[in-house]
Amino acid sequence: VATAGADPSGPQLESILWAWDHWHGPFGAFVEHVGQHLGITYRHTLIARILFVHGRRTPRPRSGRSPDEKALRGAFQTFFPGAQWVGDGSAVPVELNGQRFTFNVELEVDAHTDAFVGASVRDEEDARAVCQAFADGKQTTDAPPIAQLLDNRACNDAPDVQALLGSNGTLLIHATKGRPQNDAHVEGGFGLFKTTVPPLIVDGKNPRQLAAAILCLIVMTWGRAINHRPRNDRRGRSRFQLYQHVPTPEEIQTARATLEARRRKQELAQQTLKARQNPVV
Repeated sequence: VATAGADPSGPQLESILWAWDHWHGPFGAFVEHVGQHLGITYRHTLIARILFVHGRRTPRPRSGRSPDEKALRGAFQTFFPGAQWVGDGSAVPVELNGQRFTFNVELEVDAHTDAFVGASVRDEEDARAVCQAFADGKQTTDAPPIAQLLDNRACNDAPDVQALLGSNGTLLIHATKGRPQNDAHVEGGFGLFKTTVPPLIVDGKNPRQLAAAILCLIVMTWGRAINHRPRNDRRGRSRFQLYQHVPTPEEIQTARATLEARRRKQELAQQTLKARQNPVV
């Protein structure tokens, strides 16, 4: 019995092609005819592949599902940088002197590169937030995308959003319901944001303390982000990856001895310098 992996150029190939050229009827009935009357027990998919390879039959796509939706079932189809952006909003809490505020961060992510191209911070996710993030992305990249993917919120269909996208020649595409991979780029961006940025807690009794707290958050965010950036001078490894190295006891002993010798040398050099600067001497 032949399997789906059988060779479509085998000895029974001509019989199948000849039978199809003289066949009048649906393809399913033809498969049964090949098995029952020609004794060729190839499976449905293999017979279809034989006819397609030799230009006898082109399978028709299933009705009810577009080719783009098929592509999105397992992966997101991308083209090139700037072809399509994916936008969405997420609530981000900020605590200031014990008082908690929640803002909406609207993020624009390029589908092909995963680059964060635009953002907006507002009180809530609305049409204005979408427009601001899109405009910020356009300013960052110097060009609007061909298409903008947004979820099915009512604010994403607002006249202001449609007008802005239309004036830039950008197609508005809505994410397919039940397909989380549609907006995986922006959801992944929010995931990275929440794991990189420390808790946004700013506490200070006066403007100087508030400024110091804000600077602390910026420094922590900068450090966490740069620690995971690949380095060309270290074969693409990040600072974080390099720091995961576990030294051997021999390496520890060698490093300790070398550093102790260096410390002792510097100590003697300082003693010599102080002696030379002694006014009595």
